[in-house]
Amino acid sequence: MTAALICEDLSVRYPGGNTPVRNVSFCVSAGECFALVGGSGAGKSSIARALLGLHGAGAKITGALSLNGQDMSRASADAWRRLRGRGVGFVAQNPWSSCDPLRPVGDHVAEAWRCHGLPVTWQAIAKALTALDIPNVGSRQRQYPHTWSGGMLQRASIAAASALTPPIVIADEPTSALDADRAQKVLDALRALGCAVLLISHDMDLVMRNADRIGVLYQGLLVETDTPEVLLKAPAHQETRRLLGALEPLPPRQAPANPTPLIRLRDVSVAYKRGQVQALKPVDLEVGEAEIVGIQGASGSGKSTLLRLVMGLEAPSRGSLWRSEALTPRGALLPIFQDPIGSLVPHWPVWRSVAEPLLAKNQSRRPVKERQERALEALNTVGLGSISPDARPSELSVGQCQRVAIARATITQPALIVADEPTSALDSVSIQQVSKLLRQAAEKGTAVLLVSHDKGFLNRMADRTISLGG
Repeated sequence: MTAALICEDLSVRYPGGNTPVRNVSFCVSAGECFALVGGSGAGKSSIARALLGLHGAGAKITGALSLNGQDMSRASADAWRRLRGRGVGFVAQNPWSSCDPLRPVGDHVAEAWRCHGLPVTWQAIAKALTALDIPNVGSRQRQYPHTWSGGMLQRASIAAASALTPPIVIADEPTSALDADRAQKVLDALRALGCAVLLISHDMDLVMRNADRIGVLYQGLLVETDTPEVLLKAPAHQETRRLLGALEPLPPRQAPANPTPLIRLRDVSVAYKRGQVQALKPVDLEVGEAEIVGIQGASGSGKSTLLRLVMGLEAPSRGSLWRSEALTPRGALLPIFQDPIGSLVPHWPVWRSVAEPLLAKNQSRRPVKERQERALEALNTVGLGSISPDARPSELSVGQCQRVAIARATITQPALIVADEPTSALDSVSIQQVSKLLRQAAEKGTAVLLVSHDKGFLNRMADRTISLGG
């Protein structure tokens, strides 16, 4: 079978000496789905950027690289620009950063044609979006990115990547913001194109169901490659065993009996444009102390809108919303946002972001050294004890940034944590760590309102789950 991608002894070295990828070799055949898995920071996204010529001017790439029979080892920037879109498609890990916030989403999809000087119509854009289950494309393609849910925006990025039917698509966490059903539909759509797919994902369940072969990355090395069946029955490397072992279910949790209410919503809905756009259909919700309440629903059903209501960032169009006085002090209600990188101050060291809730008005003023120590303890709790506390968010992977955000949300033991897709960018081991951490917070009295597209995760975590309509 013809190889669409051949990678031999690939190494990536960034300024300062950091080498996240070392001597990695693999190939992807035409029509094959080859998956790269590994923990956060294992080098998955660095490989994706190197295979697209997006590694940056300061990075040094060594090794041999062939795409569709074309040697790209020493390709110029112009050669990469001509190849991207037509010869190789790319689905980025962060849908918000891949879209221009000042242009409609339809323009983002249209760029796949325009950057190669090809004509495009709104009908062609609508067809690409409809194929990925985007509703009401006639009007929605003219809306701006901030009005779309993360899951819908991610599907728009997939439509752009596959618009010109390239021979290979590199998909870096393409389903991280999608519910399980739509995630499978997206991969089905990619496979239906007949192209080779390099799938980079932390979702081991999804990878085991869809990949023809799997490569396991550990500390920048490709330590094992085989079919899902072989890896499941006889994993050879400890990292493979660790990733698969993290899929073991959590022990049952005892839900609190008759918890004191913290927040109560009755027949609450949100509409925009004088009621023409229904962002959230009428919903009832009550969350009590030490409860873990799950929210599920398809992309665009209003999950994130509901969380903004709870946090006081948005007002209901109709219905009543009551908050306990326990949520009044600053720091009593802390969020975990869906976009982990965007939720951290880019020029702050990560320890400062983690320690920021310690300066809330209801907390005593603490010296810098004590805040640093508390931040280091919190980072260690979420499995980030090995990173530099002075690192900036741009130096970490998306998954690592997500765990920084979770450490920040739990450092003061707030009354309520509002978590919007807290595991969407995490590998299976990190998901297990986060699950245990949120449970520990609940056991200490913190309520958790948890939105996730992962029904299995909600079933394992939540005391009860509320479903939102599409």
